Amino acid sequence: MAGDAGAYCVPGASDFYRGYSRLHGYIAVAICVVGSVTNSINIAVLSRREMTSTTNSILTGLAVADLLVMLEYIPYALHMNIKIGPQVNRNTYSWTVFVYFHSIFSQTFHTISIWLAVTLAVWRYIAIAFPQRNRTWCSKKNTTLAIVSAYVICPILCLPIYFAMNIVPSEVTHQNSSEFAEDLSLPHNRTVYVLEMSKNVELVTAIMWIYSVILKLVPSIALSILSTCLISKLTTTERRRQKLLKRSMVGPNEAEKQCLQEEACARRASRTDRTTRMLLAVLGLFLSTEVPQGLLGLASAIAPDFFKSCYGMFGDLMDVLALFTSSVNFVLYCSMSRQFRCTFARLARRLLTGPEPAKCAAKLEPTTQVTGPL
Repeated sequence: MAGDAGAYCVPGASDFYRGYSRLHGYIAVAICVVGSVTNSINIAVLSRREMTSTTNSILTGLAVADLLVMLEYIPYALHMNIKIGPQVNRNTYSWTVFVYFHSIFSQTFHTISIWLAVTLAVWRYIAIAFPQRNRTWCSKKNTTLAIVSAYVICPILCLPIYFAMNIVPSEVTHQNSSEFAEDLSLPHNRTVYVLEMSKNVELVTAIMWIYSVILKLVPSIALSILSTCLISKLTTTERRRQKLLKRSMVGPNEAEKQCLQEEACARRASRTDRTTRMLLAVLGLFLSTEVPQGLLGLASAIAPDFFKSCYGMFGDLMDVLALFTSSVNFVLYCSMSRQFRCTFARLARRLLTGPEPAKCAAKLEPTTQVTGPL
């Protein structure tokens, strides 16, 4: 694959592919191990009773999908990218079936994550733009329905990927033995199995359109529009808050009382804004990985030769970026949500059989409201 880069790819793509492919397995496994731990913590913390809210339910569903992607990617990276020993033969039929399964499984659950992120953005926009309708539109029942729908519909959307590849037998001979040089245990004239794209060009092109447009670009466009709307709302809220602060500086006693009430509302709005900013960071991470993948997929749909000559050069890098995006949410939650930090501290102390922090215990109360902060 590395030697086929030509007019369809950027200069130096082949050199980049050869250099990065030696490191990809180790980088991917490290990210997946760390990400599996952080997403497990996210699930444990966000599912606590005191963290109950519709926003946190969606974040929990997103963490489950990310965790499954990372747990499945570890054996794939060990098998395909890290040479454990000559006894490991990656061209047996069973391993080829596993790689086939990996290509469908990882894309399916990553798509679930994307659409849950879109759902999260919609729910958050409703919460700040239509607060009076939020409890009805974003009820617990509707939230559960949205999460379940993502886990049911996304596998159906990804089903065409199943038809894009075929498991093809190939006999090891003296002419092609270099292609399977890593399989040192293979004797010559033995049948091995490889995963190839379907030779039906029309079918592959149609699947690439589905992949690039429906699975990547459509949710990316939706996230971009919703993020812009959320930023606009944040800007408007900040301006209103500044006006309230100015009004509270002067005026008779009655006006001061009114302003104090308005300041209390402003403080509540400030907490809501912090949650919105954190969710915007999550959405931004998704966009940073989904847009490049969608554009590469679109180029492959327009020019079928682009997939073989160029897309594969950056496939591993796109995987690592997606894995990294799915592993850093824990850092965002800890840095931008005091309630998450306190709940995590309480859970950690409980696991270590020590006393829970008094400061956190005093400030944490059950969060049963729909619009509560993370």
